[in-house]
Amino acid sequence: MSNMTENKFEIDKFYDDLSKSWDKTRPKYTQEIFRKIISHLDKNKSYSILDFGCGTGLLCKFISENFPNAKIEGIDISSQMIEKAKINCPNCNFYVGDISSINLPNYDVIVSKDVFNHIDDIHQIISRLNDLLNPKGLFVIANRERERKVKDEIVSTLETIGYEISTEYHSFKPTKQEIDSFIETLSNFKEEHKNIIRKKLESENKYYIIFADKK
Repeated sequence: MSNMTENKFEIDKFYDDLSKSWDKTRPKYTQEIFRKIISHLDKNKSYSILDFGCGTGLLCKFISENFPNAKIEGIDISSQMIEKAKINCPNCNFYVGDISSINLPNYDVIVSKDVFNHIDDIHQIISRLNDLLNPKGLFVIANRERERKVKDEIVSTLETIGYEISTEYHSFKPTKQEIDSFIETLSNFKEEHKNIIRKKLESENKYYIIFADKK
């Protein structure tokens, strides 16, 4: 994750704690989301790609396997997540820190999965990512639909900058075993917080994937 805040938890420490078990608790539908994220990319092109909020590098690894000629980089505020990412995808380059304060090159494609629900200033982050995206580049945001205002703010900000946008909607549901496995990783959580998370996971996960083309 990158440049995020949470009211109840210190987000970088939270993901540092989860880094050891993160990969083992990813639900099967994660791979399907990855496939949909890259569905608008041309396999014949050699892209430069940034994964914003890359976690343990699972999406970077998936992209690398499908686009072997791409130059792939990831950024996350969790140093422990990045250590795992370097192992998962050794041919990718990774950065630790806040995207607003790190010098980065420009990219043809920027992808981001499950990050924007944790961002306070969506306009500021999109503005920063827009500066990093090459002309005619592609910005892909995949996010759980928790609060409609998050999606609306993402879309309105991108439209204001001048992006051409298409949005896809998908539904996924983790199995009981997948939920149990994830809850087991939350040993530092209070039971009431675990129950809240379990209830959210037991409901169907609705995802929107925004494909934004830069003019």
